[in-house]
Amino acid sequence: MAAAKSAIGTGKNDISSLEPVKPADPHVIQIGEFVVEQCHHGQLLFVAVVGGFTWSGDGGYYYALIIENQDSEGATYLHKALVLETPNETKLIWHKK
Repeated sequence: MAAAKSAIGTGKNDISSLEPVKPADPHVIQIGEFVVEQCHHGQLLFVAVVGGFTWSGDGGYYYALIIENQDSEGATYLHKALVLETPNETKLIWHKK
């Protein structure tokens, strides 16, 4: 357990600033929409950000989000994504259906 505590505050894996996202925040919604556009190319529609976390690192903010999507027949799906947002770019790092 001591090794895990020592990793907090050491840079890239710094989770000491971990905060829950506010799903209704327009900026969080914008990031959720970005993920759906990047991953589904119009096949699924963005419905909402259900939840997630954000933390600072690498000159920006990471967003680990759970996103609700809907297909053309009305079925809904939950997907997970990790995004890094810096002043120069928004980058999708990971996505899981």
